Formats: sequence, C-alpha cells, structure tokens
Amino acid sequence: MPDPTCPRCGAASNYLLSPFDRAGGAPPSIRLCLSRVCGVGFTEPPPDDTAAAPALAPGGEVEDRLAARMVASGMGHLVGDLAPGALVVDVGAGSGLRARVLAEAGMQVIAIEPDAVEEMRAHAMMSSLSPEAQRRMELVRAGVDDLPDVMAGRVADAAVMWHVLEHVPDMDGALRTVGGALRVGGLLSVAVPNRRSAEALAFGRRWHGWEPSRHRWHLDGDSLRMVLGASGFAVRDIGTRGGWGYPAGIAYSLAPGADPQVNPKRGVVGRALAAAMIPVAATARALGHGGQLVALARWSSGYSPLR
Repeated sequence: MPDPTCPRCGAASNYLLSPFDRAGGAPPSIRLCLSRVCGVGFTEPPPDDTAAAPALAPGGEVEDRLAARMVASGMGHLVGDLAPGALVVDVGAGSGLRARVLAEAGMQVIAIEPDAVEEMRAHAMMSSLSPEAQRRMELVRAGVDDLPDVMAGRVADAAVMWHVLEHVPDMDGALRTVGGALRVGGLLSVAVPNRRSAEALAFGRRWHGWEPSRHRWHLDGDSLRMVLGASGFAVRDIGTRGGWGYPAGIAYSLAPGADPQVNPKRGVVGRALAAAMIPVAATARALGHGGQLVALARWSSGYSPLR
C-alpha cells in the first residue's frame, strides 16, 4: 500500500494509528495519518460533509449555569483583551452558548452556524437573554465561506473558532477567510483537541478527541502554531486551557456510549461522568498536558505560502 498523501501540503505521510478500532468509532478502513513535512495529522479517507455532532445544550437551570461558567472560563483570555462593545464573530456557534456569554460580557456578537437545527437552538437560547444582551447578538445561518457576505463590509475586533478548525475541509482557507473579517491586529481564539495530550497517549485508539468520523485534522501545539502562521496570524499564546480542562474528552474515552452528542438517551449519565472528570482534566491542564489546545493569535493581514 503506498504511503498516504497529506491533503494539506501534498507530502508523503506516516500513519498515526492504523488500523483505527475504537469502540463505537470508525470502521478499520479509516487511518489517522501524519504529514512528514507540515506535521499536520489527518483522517484518511476524510469524513464526509455531514453536519458535526450537535452541540450540547444545557439540560436544566443547574446545567445551564454550570455550562455558562465553563464557557466563560474558556473565553476569559479573549474577553480580557477586548473593550466593552467590541465586535466578535463566533464561527460555528452551535447552540449559541459562547455567543451568549460574549454578549452578556458586553460584546457585540455575530454568530454564524451552518446547521439549521443548531441555529434554531441558538435562537431559542437567545430568547432567554436580557433585552440588552439580545440587542448585542446577531444570529445567522451561514458557514465560513459565507462570512464575507455576512459581514457586509463590517470589520470585527475578534473571532472565535471553538472546535471548528478540525472539521473544515481547508484549514488555511478558512483561517484566511476569518482573518479577512478582522481588523489588522484583531484577535482570534481557536480551540482544537490536543493530539499530544496525556489522555490521547493514555487512551490510544479509544481517545474521544480523535473522532475520525467527524474530524479531518489532528493537531498539536507545533502544527497549530504553524497553520495559524501560514494563514496570516501571529500567534501570541498556545496552551492547554479552557472549559475547566475539557473533561468530556476523558469521560467519553472511558465510556464512548455515554457521549450525549451521539447517544442523547444517555445524556444525564454522560454529563454526570463529565462533571466527575473535572478534577482529573483540570490537573492535566495545570501540568500542560490537557486534552484541549487553545490558541490566541493576531491577524497580520498577510500569509505565507503553504508549506
């Protein structure tokens, strides 16, 4: 069998995991590969263009408050650098929880989401906000490629791509499109699964963060920094932070069938297990080996050729 070719840089690649055989995951024909040149991991064959698994909408008042606090924790590094009233674009807004947190923090928010069901959930969530926060939010059913039309000449101060980059067919193109919606020096917050995390090493093929049926790309700190830089962003910081350590990755690696995104009937059990994993995930994060990478970068208006 010939070596796989990286769809990003065209270079020959090695196998990360072969064959793939996670319980409840993809068939053995799927391989996880690693480019020998750009260092980006990818799924072969790539997932189809079906919608990503639905975002987890809170299941009650207690869960709503907990979810909002977790999202606020993850957004804190971005909000702290923005003035009240700054315009933020939430790319891939899901059920609207991040957009809600940003609006409640005083930001003007344009939230785009290509999935019709998720957009409906976001609109339902928006109705629970205060009138002031509602006036600061604009929800649009749109994808990354539609962003220039959505912006209609407006220029944003910041953008958020929270667990979006691993799904898009063209990472570099998506990042340049988002950069084009920002002012020079505007901020971008990106979150992706960390393929070099302690949990990825511990769980191997069972790690929830691989999700080869949905994730095209598999990044670590070095490759994420490279992709952002090649697309025109100056990276300010990359760390394993956000969301109280991203406990879902550990929880659903231990019990894939409890993931509420793929098994809604197990939602209560899955959320309880994720909550129980918060101390473990937070410890891994504190040691620099958390399951989620979060990068903060500034748009510099130019980009290097793909390499």
